[in-house]
Amino acid sequence: MKKMALWQFHLALIPQSWLEAVENIESLFSDEGYDTSSAWASHDSQALEATLGSVLPRGKSWSPALTVWGSSETNDIRLWRSGSAVTSVDVRFDLRNPNMALFKAVIGIARQLQLAILVPSLRRTIGSDVDLLLRAAGESDAAHFVLDPLSFLSQLDAANARAT
Repeated sequence: MKKMALWQFHLALIPQSWLEAVENIESLFSDEGYDTSSAWASHDSQALEATLGSVLPRGKSWSPALTVWGSSETNDIRLWRSGSAVTSVDVRFDLRNPNMALFKAVIGIARQLQLAILVPSLRRTIGSDVDLLLRAAGESDAAHFVLDPLSFLSQLDAANARAT
């Protein structure tokens, strides 16, 4: 499972061509979370890094396999590779201070590079439309946390108590 701050809304980008060929994103999910590397396996990603890098400034990476734009504390885009092959592209939005330009840029990238927008918390894709992306972000756990942290943490505590 990929870690993020409670105030961050997370999505993954995957090649639309893979989605159209497979027609089922459930193969990306397991009990431990999700893994998009199979979706990227045969994708030519020459334009990907340059396009992603045009949105946010280059950030700090702790691994040679990871390229980061932005900041892990706020908004960021993460490109993971295994050798020269892309294994995942993830975007995290800081909902404490929403960056509308980033929401719009991600939609533009998805359209330009023919990528699908996967919302892992929903286990589904959404269309490349700003309103759909904003709706998914607004209905997310991150939005719930930002709007009412006490309620969110109380519900989380109750859910954890039921699980044990």
